[in-house]
Amino acid sequence: MDETSTKTSSERLVSFTDAVAAIAMTLLVLPLLDDISELTDDRPPLGELISEHRAEFGAFLLSFAVIYRLWWAHHRLFSHLPLIRTPMVILSALWTLSIVFLPIPTGIITAYPASPGTVALYGGTLTLATGCLTLLSWYGRRHPALSGDRSVVPPDYTLGNFTAFLGQLLATAVGAAFSDTIGFYAFLLQFLTPLLERPLRNRGPFS
Repeated sequence: MDETSTKTSSERLVSFTDAVAAIAMTLLVLPLLDDISELTDDRPPLGELISEHRAEFGAFLLSFAVIYRLWWAHHRLFSHLPLIRTPMVILSALWTLSIVFLPIPTGIITAYPASPGTVALYGGTLTLATGCLTLLSWYGRRHPALSGDRSVVPPDYTLGNFTAFLGQLLATAVGAAFSDTIGFYAFLLQFLTPLLERPLRNRGPFS
């Protein structure tokens, strides 16, 4: 039997990705701990310390929220998929790669000003993660047998992941092209993704 047609339990895969996401979120705080541990006896007031490292604190909170959202989307998706096939393992591996890698661009964007390279690196990592989630949810809907005795992946999952992917792609392109003026503020465009959902709802794979 072809390997791609062989179904196996998703339990180990989900446990693994859950652990990876938790470790990645923990790693985000290490640069802040290093800054604090390097303080000498002549340490600044707490308010001044936070002000001097506000970029690091902001990047930590942003990336923590991003990883948490991506993990939750992945976890919810697999609550409908107790069975998996090889393509899903490959897509989950790429998704995991983006999660593990994210602390690196997070550190870079705090050490370097916005530039086409820094915006593309950070945004490209998020685009890879949301793209993998889109393909995973699409694959799950195309193969309802993978849901076993559970409900099939809802179309809203595919639509939500797809519009998040489009939002990340657009934000990365705009931020990189106008890094000297807009920069990372371009990622606020993601809040407009609900506007993309309306014309796509009940069409093609989203129905």
